[in-house]
Amino acid sequence: MTAPPVTAPPNRIRPSWVLIGIRVGLVVIAVTLFTVAAPVTSIFYDVPVPLSMLVSAVLSMSIGLAPLFPRASSIAHLAGLAALGLLTAPSTAGPWPVPVTGIIGLSVLLVVLGVRSTWRLTATVWAASAVLVLVLVAVAPGRWGQADVWATSFVVTAGDTLILAAAAIVIGQRRSIREELAEARRDAELEQARRRSVEERSRIARELHDVVAHSMSVVHMQAESAPYRVADLAPDARAEFAAIAETSRTALREMRQLLGTLRGDADAERAPQPRFADLPALVQATRAAGIPVELRLDADEAADDDLDRLAQLTVYRVVQEALGNVARHAPGASTVVTVGRHGSALAVEVANAAPPAGTVPAAPPDDGGFGLAGMRERVAALGGTIDHGPTPDGGFRVAVGLPTRPTRPVRGPAADGGSR
Repeated sequence: MTAPPVTAPPNRIRPSWVLIGIRVGLVVIAVTLFTVAAPVTSIFYDVPVPLSMLVSAVLSMSIGLAPLFPRASSIAHLAGLAALGLLTAPSTAGPWPVPVTGIIGLSVLLVVLGVRSTWRLTATVWAASAVLVLVLVAVAPGRWGQADVWATSFVVTAGDTLILAAAAIVIGQRRSIREELAEARRDAELEQARRRSVEERSRIARELHDVVAHSMSVVHMQAESAPYRVADLAPDARAEFAAIAETSRTALREMRQLLGTLRGDADAERAPQPRFADLPALVQATRAAGIPVELRLDADEAADDDLDRLAQLTVYRVVQEALGNVARHAPGASTVVTVGRHGSALAVEVANAAPPAGTVPAAPPDDGGFGLAGMRERVAALGGTIDHGPTPDGGFRVAVGLPTRPTRPVRGPAADGGSR
């Protein structure tokens, strides 16, 4: 059993050909604007050809570079608009101070900024362009008499660019929100993959304990109790049994360290495995280890396939854990396992008497684990009850009540662990 690897979901990015197409389109617009703006500025506004080409080149290049350098391109474009307004001021032609080509270039720049940059930068550039128009009018007294020309230019420039900038900002914010949602979705998918990995590790930890810990506890008990059960045991044999006990303790300790790494708080899979019909075999294996165990199980109960399989699995694990604790803490103690039905609930009880005198070895240094805690988790997951504790005669008792059919989804970690 291996835990599934945690892999990040594929990153959904915009295809490269789309980005290439957008950049090529901007270059085409910039070149077209330059080829139109330069001759229009020279012919209609009597601007020298070198200056008109220079200003048109600045305005066009700033549009093409806006996706890569939005702030620098914005500053360069506004500077080009200011230079264009000052160069065209001596002429009486209109529109002024921003010609038609300038309005088109500014509109394209604001659209690019609104889609590719922040709304703050877009709004700042629009406001700066509107103020720039008024400043150009203020510094050109010769144009004050043509109020209809510069007022019309101001209204058209500010109004058209405002509408386009607002639309571009809406599109840009929608794109930004979509990208944030996609990022959140990727994070959620990655978190789900990690959770599935934790759940699988928890399942492995639970099954590892259920399969190994019980048998290892029996081996440890047999090795520890052999010197008391076998008369005239040779010193070499005693040393061998002591080595076996020590090895089993070390194995249990290392396994618990591994389980501590694998355990998690996430929900774990609970595939039903052992059933009521497997309880006699479990009891028989415990008897073979030298523990007198009596099983009181109704025949109808053992053959009842209508009972919830998870409830049967939980009963089996509780009995298995309780018998493992008896083998570990009270070897040789008389034990009674009772499984029956009280109305709509299953009643499970594992009670052992005090162990025979002289048969209980000293508690090993690795004493303690997740056994009783694991029982509580299993029982609570099905909405049942559990009661455990020492008895007046020196024994120990575990009593569990379970609904025959859980009425709510099973949640919470599965039981695992070792000793009391």
